[in-house]
Amino acid sequence: MPLAPVAIAFAAGVGLAPWARPDVAWTTWLAALASTGALLLTGRTAGATALLLVGVAAVGALHGIETPLPPGHVARLDLPRTAHVDGRLVAEPVWWAPDRVRLLIEVERVDGLERSGRIQATVYGVAPPLVLGQRITAELRLHPAIGFRNPGTFDYAEHLKREDIRVTATARADRLTPVDHPAPPWPERIKRASVAAISQALPRASAALLAGLLLGERTALPPELDEGFRRAGVYHVLAVSGFNVVLLAAAVLALCRLARVGRRVSAVAAIVVVVGFAAVVGPEPSVLRAVVMAVLVLAALLLEREASVTNSLALAALAILAIRPGDLLDPGFQLSFAATAGIVAAPMPRGVIAGAIAVSAAAQLAVLPITLTHFNQLSTIGVVVNLGVVPLAGVATVAGLLAVAASFLSAGAAQIGFDAVWPVLLALRAVVALAAAVPGAVVYLPAPHGVAIAFYAGALALGLVWWRLRAERPRVGGPSGAAALILLVLAVAVAVWPLLRPPDGRLRVIVLDVGQGDAIVVEAPDGRVLLVDAGTGGPMRLDAGARVVAPFLWNRGHLRLAGAIATHQDADHAGGMESIRRRFGVAPGLEAETLARGPHWIAGAMISLVRPWSRAGGGVAGSLGDPWLLGVAQPGALETPARGSAASVVDEGPRHPAAGSRRSRNDEAIVLRVEYGLASFLLASDIEAAREQALVATRSPLAATVLKVAHHGSRTSSTPAFLGAVGPAIAVISVGPRNPYGHPDPGVLERLAAAGARLYRTDRDGAVIVETDGRTLTVTRWAARATDRFCLDPEAIC
Repeated sequence: MPLAPVAIAFAAGVGLAPWARPDVAWTTWLAALASTGALLLTGRTAGATALLLVGVAAVGALHGIETPLPPGHVARLDLPRTAHVDGRLVAEPVWWAPDRVRLLIEVERVDGLERSGRIQATVYGVAPPLVLGQRITAELRLHPAIGFRNPGTFDYAEHLKREDIRVTATARADRLTPVDHPAPPWPERIKRASVAAISQALPRASAALLAGLLLGERTALPPELDEGFRRAGVYHVLAVSGFNVVLLAAAVLALCRLARVGRRVSAVAAIVVVVGFAAVVGPEPSVLRAVVMAVLVLAALLLEREASVTNSLALAALAILAIRPGDLLDPGFQLSFAATAGIVAAPMPRGVIAGAIAVSAAAQLAVLPITLTHFNQLSTIGVVVNLGVVPLAGVATVAGLLAVAASFLSAGAAQIGFDAVWPVLLALRAVVALAAAVPGAVVYLPAPHGVAIAFYAGALALGLVWWRLRAERPRVGGPSGAAALILLVLAVAVAVWPLLRPPDGRLRVIVLDVGQGDAIVVEAPDGRVLLVDAGTGGPMRLDAGARVVAPFLWNRGHLRLAGAIATHQDADHAGGMESIRRRFGVAPGLEAETLARGPHWIAGAMISLVRPWSRAGGGVAGSLGDPWLLGVAQPGALETPARGSAASVVDEGPRHPAAGSRRSRNDEAIVLRVEYGLASFLLASDIEAAREQALVATRSPLAATVLKVAHHGSRTSSTPAFLGAVGPAIAVISVGPRNPYGHPDPGVLERLAAAGARLYRTDRDGAVIVETDGRTLTVTRWAARATDRFCLDPEAIC
């Protein structure tokens, strides 16, 4: 029985679950079941098959519909709060650093009362040894699971919900106590021993690479090596999948053949080994898919039946989605099944080299819309690089597995094995480094629209029809090929539309949700883009430039920037700028010196600097050491233009505090003013009371419709005199929901309310999108998908 249509129908039902009602799904399933039986009795098998698939889709929808949380679920607590939690670790702890570990806790009690649900907790400090299955008690700060809420970016909260996690927590290591000390489960003991053996035998980078190849353990992979595999388009070799399982099963069968073991015993041995391997590396979708398929193929060998790869793939999808329907939206699930389906469906030429190229090309074509959707990446050299990387990775995997197996028997034999695999790892790293250094190895593009994906899938399907029927049935093959070309052209046209879309003449200022930091995108009426700050970044910090700002810009259709300003050196403003520098080009024209001399006009919008008070000469300094940046304020770095010029000027201010202090960096931050028609914006960075006083005293042009509140709403900023000079109708605070500073300060909120400002906050509203045509202004709260409209022209009807 062909299972592919059944699996596709079930997956479609799971995908439609968010919009399905249980009563409608139940009715559809019962009606389809009854109609299928009736049609079968009348011999109408085609209609019966179609209705049966509708019924399967209804079952998938029922399976995927989110069930209400039980009354005692931890997510029903009044959050955020600090609570005493008793629970059990249901996943192996993930150590990001010696003093930072992430735990997944199955809750048993909260403050002495029975509760249920899962908590993902990050523990800071040197924690005691922890293992899967261990019971712990801890004082946790509980929060609702939320992520950065911006258009076109990864929704971490939805990802956690698919993992059945709705509450996250933070804790200090000295507030966590193990209740018992069970021995780790055997899979975890094997994994720990394997990683330890690899780490002891090889240098750090090579050890991390081999652990990734064999076990999918990538937490210790150096950032430059991780980025190199991504740029080379071969990151898939670091994700344990069918590649590893096939090599492992083939190695077991080969060893059994050398030992003259019978075919059935060999198949049983291979099944045991691949299932044990899956238990060790963990239940990732790609691993489960590969293991299910391998077990089915080996079972066919055991039963002396012909194996169907398509049926095996379909059954694997059904099994995974039946257990974990949320995996349908997981990138690993989609990439694994799409790549395998592409390889299975594509015609393969004869010859080793031609076959290898065809396999790589088929996989790349199949996963293209998925990689663009999730990662905005198009690899231009991946097909070629795979010819060198895959054989090296295969040799390293087989030799590494033998060395790890030997480590359980003899340290000397293991060292010989690791010494043998080390040159292969060095060669693999060299090939990847060379490929990653190729200009244009990766092209960043917007995520394709669903219509483009549908056209592309149709083009691939019709292209296969043309290939298979072009000679035998040209009347069918010819039109299929023509239709495939038309659909491909339409897919490309729809996909690139965000890049070609003409500007609409509106000014947009988008305050992105990057947690406790600033990242502001200014889209000018003529389509050019200015980035002001890029959020957090740096060692042991989430890189908001790479994770939030860049995907937002790509998915808005921006591949180049007119300029990028890091207002000052604090990590929560400038930390993500290095990632932006590597991923974006900057068009000539909007330069720091231009803004320093006076306002810069972009299609009717005026952008100007509100200056630091230093009189020292010199041009704008790039304090991050890179002239690519429009400017980073340094004490004494900006030359003050003559009083009365069109630029926003501040002079006659107090001397700045000691250079290098946080206060001096804040008060020397670049402040920007943007004006378009009747709308104006003041982006106040992190300036504090002294700088605000200087701006007011020098009568700088501060009046603005919209104020990006200074320093995340700190009590040391937003003084009454400053707010009186600005007179904002709208105030936006960029602030993190879990910041330890108490931002925004209640006093600041009171002062903003007294000034008559309508308040928006990224910790509650997600990205705040302000757009104007110069006469009207709209503010969109992305988290709620709600829009407020303001009329700026008192004489106009808006």
